[in-house]
Amino acid sequence: MLFLPFDGLASLYVISALFGLFQGGIVPSYAIIVREHFPPREAGARTGTVLMFTLLGMALGGWMSGKVFDLTGSYDAAFVNGIAWNLLNLAIASTLLMRVWRRPAYT
Repeated sequence: MLFLPFDGLASLYVISALFGLFQGGIVPSYAIIVREHFPPREAGARTGTVLMFTLLGMALGGWMSGKVFDLTGSYDAAFVNGIAWNLLNLAIASTLLMRVWRRPAYT
């Protein structure tokens, strides 16, 4: 969403750097999340699956944005598409977080 109000090259570099820093902090945490919520014997397969879908989503997002630009001549619809997918991700993460909070504590 940070890209929407700006159109200069300097803002592109700054926002891209911020995105890279955030992404660099999020992806490594996947292994920690898997470790905390699943048995050790499943950690490798689950971490690999999560990372596979992460990379697939990033690859598909870049291609899809180019396709939308080719069809419409503008990136506006591509940004809206990206925002919609991120809202879906937020809804899924929120649902999973609510499930963890509702679990009874083990004593």
